[in-house]
Order: sequence, then C-alpha cells, then structure tokens
Amino acid sequence: MYGAILGDIIGSPYEFDQGGKTKNFPLFSKDSTFTDDSVMTLAVAEALMNTVEACGRHFAQTGSTGLTDEVVKENVVYAMQKYGARYPDAGYGARFSQWLREKDPRPYGSFGNGSAMRVSSAAWLFDALDEVRRAARLSAVVTHNHPEGIKGAEATASAIFLARTGHSKAEIRDYIKKQFGYALDRTCDEIRPVYHHVESCMETVPEAITAFLEGESFEDVIRTAVSLGGDCDTLTAIAGSIAEGFYGVPDALKEKCRQYLPDDLRAVLRRFDTFRALTGKNHIVIRTMDITQADVECIVNAANNSLLGGGGVDGAIHRAAGPDLLKECRTLHGCKTGEAKITGGYRLKAKYVIHTVGPVYSGAAEDAKLLRSCYWNSLELARAHGIHSIAFPAISTGVYGYPLRAATEITLKAVTDWMKVYPDAGMSVLFACFDDRTADVYHEVWEKLIQGGKR
Repeated sequence: MYGAILGDIIGSPYEFDQGGKTKNFPLFSKDSTFTDDSVMTLAVAEALMNTVEACGRHFAQTGSTGLTDEVVKENVVYAMQKYGARYPDAGYGARFSQWLREKDPRPYGSFGNGSAMRVSSAAWLFDALDEVRRAARLSAVVTHNHPEGIKGAEATASAIFLARTGHSKAEIRDYIKKQFGYALDRTCDEIRPVYHHVESCMETVPEAITAFLEGESFEDVIRTAVSLGGDCDTLTAIAGSIAEGFYGVPDALKEKCRQYLPDDLRAVLRRFDTFRALTGKNHIVIRTMDITQADVECIVNAANNSLLGGGGVDGAIHRAAGPDLLKECRTLHGCKTGEAKITGGYRLKAKYVIHTVGPVYSGAAEDAKLLRSCYWNSLELARAHGIHSIAFPAISTGVYGYPLRAATEITLKAVTDWMKVYPDAGMSVLFACFDDRTADVYHEVWEKLIQGGKR
C-alpha cells in the first residue's frame, strides 16, 4: 500500500502533463501532496481490515461469519464516506464527490480509474487469488459497477498479488492479458508521445502495468509512470502498488510516505503494517480498548498469585465476569508466576479467561524470562483448548512496575516466536491497550521488530 500512496504523492505535482514527460524530476517538492487516491486507498484498507478481523483471512460467502458480499460492501461504503467527509477537498471527481455525501449511496456505473487506484490493500490482506479478486470486486462495485471498472480493480489487485507471491513479470503479463484482455504490447516509449489526461480504467490500468513491467526498480517504476503524463498521480499509484509487491519499498521512502500523511491516515497505514506482518495463518492486532469488551474467544487476565481478584485489569475482569468467576478461581488453588490457568468467561463476551501471573519488576534477568513465559504459556493453553482468538493486556506494566517499552519488546518477541513454531495455528492475537500511549509504544516496537527482519 506504500507503493500506491507514494505514487499518488510523487505524481501529484505532474498531473495534466505538467512534468514534461521525463523521468528526470525531483521525487518530492513543495507541491507534493496526498490526494483522493491516498484517502480512498486507506479507506478501503480500513474496511477490509475490519473484515479480516471479523472473519479471518478466508472469508467465504456463506458460513458462521455471516459476511456476505453485502456486509463487506457496507464496510467499504462506510469507510469511504467517513474519510471522504474528513477530507472533502482531496480532489474527487464531481460524481464521486456527490456519492460521498449521499445518505443512501448507490453505484453509478463508473468505469473510472478510481476503482483501480484504491484497491491495493486487497492484494495483501488475503491468501488466495480468488479471495483477492473477490475483495477487489467488492471494493469496486459500490461505485464502479461498470464491467470495466470492476475489471480494472481486479486486474490491479491480481498483478499486485502475483508480484508479491514471487511470480515473474512474464507470468504477470500473461495472466493479465489472458484473464482481463488488456493489450500490453506497446512500450512506454510508444505510449508516451500520444498519452493524455484520461481517467478511465481502460486507458490507465494497461499503461500503469506497462510502466511496472518496464521499470527496473521501485523508484524506476515510479519515474517511468510519471513520465507517461496524463492522470499521472493515479497512474503512478497503480504502477507503484504493483512495484511494491515485486520490489518492495525502500525504508527511506516508507518514512517519507508517513511524513506526508496526517495522523488519522497514518494510523490506518500503521495498522495495515501490522496486518501485513502476518505469520502463516496467525495474525496480530493492536488496539486501544477495554479488554473486557473484546470480541474474542478468550481474554487473558493479568492476575496475582492467589487468582482471587485484585486491582487494575484483574479487578475489571472479575467485575465484568461476575461472581461465578471468583468461585471457579477458588478451585484452582492459585497460580505460580509465569504460569497460566483457564476458567470460563461467564458474563464476559469471551467464552474463556486465561489467568497468568506476571513478575513484579526487580530488574533481574529472571523478570524477562517470567514475562515471556506468561505469554507463551497462555498461548499454549489456548491452543490446547482449541481457541483461535485471544486478547492480552500489557502484563506487569501496571502496579507490578515493568517498564512499558521493555515489557512490550519481550511481549511481541514472545508472541511472534510462538507463531513461528505454530505457523498454521490460526491464532488471532489482540493486544488490548489501556490507553493510546500504550498502543503507540506497541506500534513503535512492532514496526521496529518487523523492519528489523526479526520475524
């Protein structure tokens, strides 16, 4: 998704052939900015991430999740209108701008390139090409229900997915030509002299794919796309999104991308980074929330050795679960530090509570070992009971005094190490952070962990 946003930002000053149709230009200037392409890319990402959280990475059309096509489309519409209202002057087309304000928004037969520029997250959030294409289609049809609008979205998402899953450029070209009928035989040198500002999928997506096919690096794809001219912020967003899948994005450009976004859009991108760093069939979510309200199978209680309740999250969980939780805890006869025991959830949304006892911080090396054991043993207990979604508080960081950043580093390393051992466990781990400060630290440590290649 960085590729799409960077393509938008870098291409924005050169729209309407203002770049001289050359590859020699500054990547960033005083006129560089994010536009509607970035806003809607992030809106669709939020909608699809909410879908993933609700039902996992395989979202069948029928089944216990109830996530039919209509539900997914409702998520997309809600997110697009939400961010459209926050950024009303981002450069939307007239008809789409009207759609953003409608109380009962309906598709309007568009085949514009907007369906393709906003679709990149679909290619990263799902594991199979048919699921990627379905997500792309659903993200498009809420506005762009013309067959060409849908085709543009599916073709772009397919190219990104194939790129990120190790396919060659020849294989990507062949798939797009056979599946979608796009002519990809012209070179950029042949396209450039006659290309002009046009906003249809039919005259943007093939050109963007061609720029990707000819580019020799992520940056070269970006420069090649901009050099074609026309609606080059959108064209470059599409080309950049495919290039990211094939080449990756340099860390310096990722940081530059984040700097251009306001806080709320940057938060969506940061959340997306978490989703991208999946381990096998497991995934991790970081959120500021009340853990007693977590919609998971099991929540973890940062208990004391007696298991008979206490302050902080321990007391909150006991209050929310009701007196029957304490009755069951009395039968467990306490718990040693670093170990874990399981009970029912009673009045909680969660069916189970896993109680684990974190260390009182002393600065000794043993503290880290015991804290790691809390997470590892809790996950082992969850797996033994067939649990696939679990929420953790920040164990030992309250009255037990463990420094938050140090505890978070241990926490995330422990959980990701466990996921490496059990890549097919299908475990969804939610870190339910007490406040935004805690969530920020989790995100910062997580980003450092995944960027450092430690997973």
